[in-house]
Amino acid sequence: MINFFDFYFYKETNSTNDFLKEKRKYSKNRNLAIFSEYQKLGRGRSGNIWRSKKGDLTCSFLINKKINISNLGRINLIISNILIIVLNKLSNKTDFKFKWPNDIFIKSRKVSGILIENYLYKKNIESFIVGIGINCVSSPTIKKNRAICLRDLGVNSCPLNLFFQISNEITKFFLGYEKINYSLLSKRLTKNFYNKKSEIHIKSNTKEIRGLFKEINSNGELVIESDDKTIHKFVYGEILT
Repeated sequence: MINFFDFYFYKETNSTNDFLKEKRKYSKNRNLAIFSEYQKLGRGRSGNIWRSKKGDLTCSFLINKKINISNLGRINLIISNILIIVLNKLSNKTDFKFKWPNDIFIKSRKVSGILIENYLYKKNIESFIVGIGINCVSSPTIKKNRAICLRDLGVNSCPLNLFFQISNEITKFFLGYEKINYSLLSKRLTKNFYNKKSEIHIKSNTKEIRGLFKEINSNGELVIESDDKTIHKFVYGEILT
């Protein structure tokens, strides 16, 4: 495998994403990856807390890739697919579900989360940081979000091995970026969408809609159909119910 990343390994950090934010200032467009045995101040989307213990996976990746802003959703499409691929291989299970926009669930509980932070210049994303957490040994409940860990599923996992598996998959996808089959990625997330038969109540910066899930399309957008048969597409937002 081509050495796509410069790697950092730490016993403890405050936040793996914040670590790479600082390193980015001096990275000279190098792709960076950090693995930390323990993260003291982990966070998710909208400033939510991400709790973990030693033995869980906490890692982040800085990827320098110019992507047009119109394809913003494809970053999450790729990373979410990678997590489902890696988790399915690890556990020989096929019931890991994608909870839009950034979580992986199994047995109706959260097992993994993603935090993507983009750096924009004009109409392009110049680079982005992908933070990934996987509950390997602990199952923290934050607010109303019940969690589960791989150990609860009878799956023994080594966080460092998971880190390398994820970094290898990211390397393969982004070295072959121009040849990615987005239709295949769309179909996998659509098939494995969490709670797809329930009505979705979604809120974004511009609108709040209730409707039925249709698909995750090849641009990584959540597509739902409201009662009046109008089709709505979301790159970002929050599912309220």
